[in-house]
Amino acid sequence: MKKLLALSFAAAILTFTASAQTERNTEGKEKRERHSARNEKGKMLKELDLSKEQKAQLKVQHQDMKTKREALKAQDNITVKEMREKQAALQAEQKSKMESLLTAEQKTKMAEMKKQKIAERGNRKMKNSRK
Repeated sequence: MKKLLALSFAAAILTFTASAQTERNTEGKEKRERHSARNEKGKMLKELDLSKEQKAQLKVQHQDMKTKREALKAQDNITVKEMREKQAALQAEQKSKMESLLTAEQKTKMAEMKKQKIAERGNRKMKNSRK
């Protein structure tokens, strides 16, 4: 009887340990995906072959947006809805400023890369759903 109890206890411990490891692996995957998304933006900018002037202007715009976001986060008297609306407006502003820096060739290349990325995401989702 003691052996049976000890065996069932050992099996329970193994089961809980295995499930805990599975949860940790999914958290790591999410972190890797976020990190790879940042790297992909950098790759996209490298592939656009920006000039030194464009890079400098982009850096100034990035710093400007960063200070605006920090100022927005510092506001305590706004609602969550207002915060989201203002963040969306900042993001739209940043996108329009970025596109104003690009040449026509760079804009078309960027659009192609975005379409390719969306297609890759769709393929990944389909592969994951089949598993």
